[in-house]
Amino acid sequence: MLDIDEDQLDLFFDEIYQNLDVPKDTIRAADKEHEILAEWLKDDSEVKFKTNSSLYPQGSVLFGTSVKPVKDGDDFDYDLVYLRQIQKDSISKKELKEQVGEQLHRFVEHLKTINHPTIPTLKEGGRCWTLKYGNKFHMDILPALPDEDHTRYTINKSDGIILTDKALHEWCFSNPKGYNTWFKNQMRQELNEVKARLVRDSSMNIEEIPDNDAKTILQRAIQILKRHRDSTFQGDKENKPISIIITTLATKSYKKTGSLTKALKDIVSTMASHIETKDGEDWVTSPINPAENFANKWKENPTKKEAFYRWLELANEEFGSLETRGTVIQLSEGLKKTMGETVITGALKSYQEKKFKRDALKIAVSSVKTQTPPHTEVKS
Repeated sequence: MLDIDEDQLDLFFDEIYQNLDVPKDTIRAADKEHEILAEWLKDDSEVKFKTNSSLYPQGSVLFGTSVKPVKDGDDFDYDLVYLRQIQKDSISKKELKEQVGEQLHRFVEHLKTINHPTIPTLKEGGRCWTLKYGNKFHMDILPALPDEDHTRYTINKSDGIILTDKALHEWCFSNPKGYNTWFKNQMRQELNEVKARLVRDSSMNIEEIPDNDAKTILQRAIQILKRHRDSTFQGDKENKPISIIITTLATKSYKKTGSLTKALKDIVSTMASHIETKDGEDWVTSPINPAENFANKWKENPTKKEAFYRWLELANEEFGSLETRGTVIQLSEGLKKTMGETVITGALKSYQEKKFKRDALKIAVSSVKTQTPPHTEVKS
């Protein structure tokens, strides 16, 4: 016998997603700074290097699966690819990284001269440069060149990129736009259905609604799992399972059941079945490049593999038997430890308000349906 029915769980977990989603005003502010930087870099590259360039989102920002930081005061991560249209034979990895850093230094000075409201600080990372805009968000800018070998990829072949990495001697390769195409295609029907519902509630056309304004069950499930991961590995960034592995395995495990609760249960129970073994090595194969293994660091650092399976076991305990966890209030008490007290408290309050309104509406409708119409005597 179920302690909580599926409708209650879906309503509650939808409120959890709402409370951990990055606020739209933060996203809009980051989008605006992205546009300013993209325009400046494009002009600067044309003038200084006589080359074209573009700056576009990648990762969670592109996929619509970003989540609030666990710790209050931490900032939102906005990942960008800075693609310069030059051949790899004309520049070394070191030169590419240094040139981009020099450009970004000058960009910060430019913002100072025009009295821009927020002056970011610049910091170098292993692969990227980071611009930190106050306490709300930071931008990780990844220098990249076009990948001339289009045969690597199964979709979006011309969107492949190569990039630098301090820890590696060779160029690395990736295709963020291709991965996004694959990801969105796995939920395309549902995405269009969500957009259609938004159209009915607004004056926009379906083509005007961005993909990430129409959140699907898969996106919401991934956000919840990423928040659970972030809470589990708070203070252990080195071993925290990377988002691309969670996103890939979750997408391959998604059964399109129409229920957020079922999606979470299906995903955590079948994720491990999509991890392959090739020549004794664990593989989470890229869906757009069969030669790319997202779990390639597990072999050289087994602790990362152990951390992933430890997290997946905890996620199975958390989401695998939600219906038998007592009442929603009892369930929420347990989730505070793994999802964060602020998120769960806010979700529970919203859930109770919406459930009260929904139950009141059901009672009113039921009363109207069962009410006997007054008898009217027909006179001859």
